Amino acid sequence: MLRTMLGAMSLMQLVKQFGSTRRFCLGLMVVGQGVLWWRAIYWYPQLPERFPIHFNFAGEPDGWADKSIAMWLMLPGISLVMLAFLGGISYWMGSLVRNTPGLVNVPRKDLFVKMSVAGRMTVVAPTQTFLAWVLALMTFLFVWIVEGTGRVAVHEDATVAVWPVFIFLVGVLGVLPFYWVATSRRLTDAAMREGLIPRPSNNAVS
Repeated sequence: MLRTMLGAMSLMQLVKQFGSTRRFCLGLMVVGQGVLWWRAIYWYPQLPERFPIHFNFAGEPDGWADKSIAMWLMLPGISLVMLAFLGGISYWMGSLVRNTPGLVNVPRKDLFVKMSVAGRMTVVAPTQTFLAWVLALMTFLFVWIVEGTGRVAVHEDATVAVWPVFIFLVGVLGVLPFYWVATSRRLTDAAMREGLIPRPSNNAVS
């Protein structure tokens, strides 16, 4: 009974931990979207008749377009499409976990499909948090592009800085190993709690 209670408490702590992190990332994304649309609306009246829409690897403009509200708001619009796409994946993943767990890409799928729905949800919690993190980073990357484009268009800057792209890549790729380790740990812990694999012995060997 005590072991069952401790297992339930541990499960609640895991859900709370990743739920809080995910809410933080989603909060960042909402703030980023607000800043993105604010800066897009701010810059539009100041744009010249032609403004840059593409930059080379040095951050220099090499593509131009005639001024129009549709063309200027295309980038913020793309950010909303990406948000809906990745958010849809996260929502769809929850449906897969409940109905067709065999389609979810996780380590030790043989154990995953035997778990309860609650156990499987703890396993995919790191994945959903990772998607929320990517959404937050991507939103602020769009903010940087819109801000840089506006500044170059009105000749406040000659080029767009390229270093934020590397920050974005590091932010995404750098957390992948931790995400994979967290997923593997959650799967092992959930499998032990549900009796699918034995717990390690506490007997010390002298």
